[in-house]
Amino acid sequence: MLIAIIPAYNEEKNIKDVVKRSVKYVDLVVVVDDGSLDATSREAKSAGAFVIKNKKNKGKAEAMRIGFSFALQKGADFVVVLDADGQHNPDEIPLFMDEAKKGFDIVVGARKFDRRLMPFRRIFANSFSSFLTSLVTHRRILDSQSGYRLIKRNVLEKIRFTSNRYEIETEMLIKAARCGFKIGFIPIKTIYTEHAKSTVNQFIDPLRFLLLVFKLSFWRCK
Repeated sequence: MLIAIIPAYNEEKNIKDVVKRSVKYVDLVVVVDDGSLDATSREAKSAGAFVIKNKKNKGKAEAMRIGFSFALQKGADFVVVLDADGQHNPDEIPLFMDEAKKGFDIVVGARKFDRRLMPFRRIFANSFSSFLTSLVTHRRILDSQSGYRLIKRNVLEKIRFTSNRYEIETEMLIKAARCGFKIGFIPIKTIYTEHAKSTVNQFIDPLRFLLLVFKLSFWRCK
């Protein structure tokens, strides 16, 4: 069973299209509405998603953890995570499954860092974070910050994630590598939106990332 997890916060304008395009490829779409103040939940339900609604905004990482827990309870063999703002193309979901069938436990969508598609500061930040993550994991990590990824059940059962914000994506890769899981990458279309700019704090989030990498340098799989 393949379940799509879509964390969402105030995405009433985008969520319906994302859900409608995702339901064609998965057994269930789960939208974790992280305390939205708009009609995100209503729009998601109308498009065919099962909605879990947080009363308060708890952050992307907590929304993902809630989604993972629900997916495991439902018996998911694979979970695919994608953004609610249209940054990720749901039509690429089958490509993730094809790659997972080659034996990968996590498949990450790697974006093309092109100045024509993404601001330079984002290219630099993503490239630098991928470089540091590669050093820590002793593997070539093409895009550590990409939120578009497919994860096998055994990874979610084995690893406990503790990050609070976007660092969860890097935490997942470092811990998975330390536990011996196979990580694969596939090229995905780079869709950069104005909304995506506003969700990342360009000063605080990089500091959080550096602290996370330092802490996980000492982490060992149990």
